[in-house]
Amino acid sequence: MKFNNDIRLSSVALFPLNAKGGVSPNMALGQMPVRPALLLKLVDSDGCFGWGEIWSNFPPRANLHKAHLMEDVVNKHLIGASFKPPIDCIDKLRHSLSVYFLHIGQREIFEHILAGIDTAAWDLALRKDNVNFADFMGISSQAQCYASSLNSGDLSDRLIRHADLGQTEFKLKIGFEVNEDVNFVADAASRLPENSHLMIDSNQSWDVSSAARILSRLEEFKLLFAEEPIPADCPVKEWENLASQTDIALAAGENIYGIPRFLEMAEAGVKYLQPDVAKWGGVSGALALAESLPDGCVLWPHFMGSAVGQQAGLAISAAIGRSSKCEMDVNENALRSELCDDALIIENGCVTLPKTPGLLVPPSEDALALYGAQ
Repeated sequence: MKFNNDIRLSSVALFPLNAKGGVSPNMALGQMPVRPALLLKLVDSDGCFGWGEIWSNFPPRANLHKAHLMEDVVNKHLIGASFKPPIDCIDKLRHSLSVYFLHIGQREIFEHILAGIDTAAWDLALRKDNVNFADFMGISSQAQCYASSLNSGDLSDRLIRHADLGQTEFKLKIGFEVNEDVNFVADAASRLPENSHLMIDSNQSWDVSSAARILSRLEEFKLLFAEEPIPADCPVKEWENLASQTDIALAAGENIYGIPRFLEMAEAGVKYLQPDVAKWGGVSGALALAESLPDGCVLWPHFMGSAVGQQAGLAISAAIGRSSKCEMDVNENALRSELCDDALIIENGCVTLPKTPGLLVPPSEDALALYGAQ
């Protein structure tokens, strides 16, 4: 696994997108009446290109804010930059800009930006070498995935539909009134297809004592994991405390930054680590984390965004193999289903990675024009 061609970047293009008219997951964080995204396209001196996605789900105009940061601060450090492996590009940006983003109080925003750039650099580098990700890594092109964010209103239909696609894990968003949460999980459990599992995600809604109390009521449903039952930045001791009080495996990662913190969380009892390729690390970070996993932990990529980042997340699961499944939102979102043609077709619980050179199927010009943010 070694990139062969030197790359010199000549341009950066940004595409803030908004898709209206879909279905929002019902989340404790709030609704998503508009699905936003921020895509970037890196182009090198030979005209070769790569696409990435910078996390922008919240607030609704986060994509515009991060596009402005790219234009005002980051792009001048990218244009003219040279690298071979994508991580070299990221290391140079960290060296140049970490203090700036510390000064303006947006270190996590910088991580989101670096993650999107890393994915785009991988797409470009693979395309430059005329190889697809699966062949470059020497892996199967099949990426396992699970069904995420089922809403109560169409629970039965979604369970049936996604079971028919071969998915066997289903994640529910909770974190509302406790009895309503328990009833929702019980209803889903009663409808769950044979040989399937439920997971829950409360989006950091509880403290340790509340989480322990609520999870004790949910243990009878044999949940595969409970995601972010407490805030991701809680002290490690609080995660250890919670892990000791429940039989349900804990999961976290979409709001964790840096391999040392991931490993601290693993040591504290978090069994499912869930980096988001659009939020921290990109492809390079997720692959490095996968190589560092302690025994007893697995890596299941988090993702909720457009088809660009979704393809990158799926590539991580494919690289890890049978122990990894990537999150895929079940709700209507045109930026997932219409942006990159038919790149995300699910069959037998898997998505097939692109066979053409690059990391991902690029977005279509028509879709970019249709969903361009005003």
